[in-house]
Amino acid sequence: MTQDLSNFASAPMEYTNANFQKMRDKMQEHFNMNMSHEKLFKIDCDVEEMWQLYLNTLPPVQGKTNLWHDCTSCHRWFRKVANLVALTSDNEIITLWSGETIIEYQNVFKALDNFLKEHKQIKEAFYTSRDEVGIKTTYTDDENGDVWRNDHFYLELPSSVVRDGIKVGQTKDKVATNRQVFESSLSQITLDALNEVIELIEDNNLYRGQQWYNQLKKFRELKTQVDNVSEDDLNNWYWIKSMEVGSVISKIKNHSIGVLLLDLSKGADLEVALKRYEQVVAPSNYQRPKEIFTKKMLEEAKQKIEELGYSESLKRRYATMEDLSINDVIFADRSIASNLQDIDDFFGMLEQEAIVSPKSFNHIQAISLNDFIDNVIPDAISIDLYTEMSLINNFVSLIAPVNKDAPSMFKWDNPFCWAYKNNIADSMKEQVKSMGGDVDVDLRFSIRWNNLGEWDKSDLDAHCTEPGTDMEVREIFYNNKQSRLGTGGWLDVDVIDPKKDVPAVENIRFKDKSKMRYGEYLFRVHQFFARGGNAGFEAEIEFDGTIYHFTHYKPLRQNEYVDVAKVIYHRDGHFELIPILDGSSNNVESWNIKMNDFVPVNLICYSPNYWGNNAVGNQHVFFMLKDCISDDTPNAWFNEYLDNELKENHKKVMEALGRAAKIKLADNQLSGIGLSTTRDNEVTFKVVSKDNKEQIYKVIV
Repeated sequence: MTQDLSNFASAPMEYTNANFQKMRDKMQEHFNMNMSHEKLFKIDCDVEEMWQLYLNTLPPVQGKTNLWHDCTSCHRWFRKVANLVALTSDNEIITLWSGETIIEYQNVFKALDNFLKEHKQIKEAFYTSRDEVGIKTTYTDDENGDVWRNDHFYLELPSSVVRDGIKVGQTKDKVATNRQVFESSLSQITLDALNEVIELIEDNNLYRGQQWYNQLKKFRELKTQVDNVSEDDLNNWYWIKSMEVGSVISKIKNHSIGVLLLDLSKGADLEVALKRYEQVVAPSNYQRPKEIFTKKMLEEAKQKIEELGYSESLKRRYATMEDLSINDVIFADRSIASNLQDIDDFFGMLEQEAIVSPKSFNHIQAISLNDFIDNVIPDAISIDLYTEMSLINNFVSLIAPVNKDAPSMFKWDNPFCWAYKNNIADSMKEQVKSMGGDVDVDLRFSIRWNNLGEWDKSDLDAHCTEPGTDMEVREIFYNNKQSRLGTGGWLDVDVIDPKKDVPAVENIRFKDKSKMRYGEYLFRVHQFFARGGNAGFEAEIEFDGTIYHFTHYKPLRQNEYVDVAKVIYHRDGHFELIPILDGSSNNVESWNIKMNDFVPVNLICYSPNYWGNNAVGNQHVFFMLKDCISDDTPNAWFNEYLDNELKENHKKVMEALGRAAKIKLADNQLSGIGLSTTRDNEVTFKVVSKDNKEQIYKVIV
């Protein structure tokens, strides 16, 4: 770049060593006062061009070109630090040539100062291995034996920029990397993501989030600033700010919190992003007890609920017999039929004849659910359901709006929904999957507890002993989660601290049986830490498309092991199950219903999503039992019920609201056994028909 020197022309003058010393001393004074305590950098420019500018701007000496300043020592100094600048927090550039100097050098300093400020872009941070640059004074002898003093450019440097040996390059590289990552962090992390994560921390909803709170607030401050920095100043701003805040904030995207911030910035679902973050910070044992949402998400959902007219629909209670219409009922016992709406049209089959004492049981007849509904129920006067222990998680309640006129906020046109015991709407397999466990495998062993009785805070552990010798580590469990035998066995879900009303699961899986050893695999459950509860656990073993269920009804003592089953992996590639667990039970009750007994059915109906002309999602059949009273406080709804407007756009808030709006306990309720028509099951019924005949049916679902 050719500098225009017209503004710096001046009359010829004489330069002396004394004047040079004064100029040099003033430069040092300026540096000490205005630059040494700031961050130091080098401007990206041609220093040789600066050198020529320096020489060319000097006024001639008595009409001749001034060559007195053109010395090797000063030239070398120029190459090292002539483009040295300080950068303030306000992004102001201060050069060595910015300060006051003596009149002889004023125009030279102005030219060099302008040159650097025109180029302005920082190339690198400044560090050096010496605390001085240049040779202050040299002495030479002439042919007459006279000694001449020669003064040169010289600068003393602060200790803050001095490093030993190779650390100079290392420090420069570190600072440059911080600046680069800082820029990319600010570019890739959105302000919305920052606000969302900070809000989660403030609400104490982010595991180990508090340790990042101050850093994130500072980063957010910088994120709001960067948009106001001009394109021309942006490079230097990145340099100074990255050095001011240090490597932790500059490289925030590379830390654990950065995983969450980047996922949210890319538009990832909050739940998915949180699971990824939690796997990073606590991959073994952290389980978040509740759904996470932000204040912004809450406000948007509230606005949408009001817009759709669903405010009254949020208030929920247990449904009662009086809520149901005849048209939604498959069967009602005559003792409760009069409570139904539209009773005048109810059941022409209910003739005025007394029920006599039942006869002896006939043989058990197997029948499909559809046949049972179509051909048995229409002629039935009374129906009793046998409460086998396999149905203990099938207890269900109908839920209604407090205001019966409230509009439906569900995918179907009525305002009713349902809730299973302990809010278990999914199978154990689905629960394992939702916790991050792999269920698409060749062999799976899963356990579930804290769902059979009162709150069981115990730490149960799934174990698998693989085939091998005593010299090998063959046990897969919490302390050895991945098989050391190369079988692919892995405990991929491990729950330590079960939460109230949240069933706990663990999962051991073998992904590919071709990697497994032939022989015997023993699956068992260990009570690592007994913390209460009045029940035991359930277990599943799955292979070849078949799921085998096991239930242990008694609570486990401290350090007790319960063997569930063995699976033999044969050399021809097939599995063989050898059950061990005895599933016997004594005097088990649930929801005021004694298990392993016949209980009268008050009412049978489909799930509300199949009432009237509705046919939405999975169909359930509910068998409401006499004196069945839920002691749960179930969710008011589940997200899968909601219309798409709420489910897709406000799912986290709606899930949290469903939890918060729990149904209060009530004696008057419709509760019983629910069966999904999409899942295999068997239920035994005792039916008395209109002709007073009694028949036992095994209904296959």
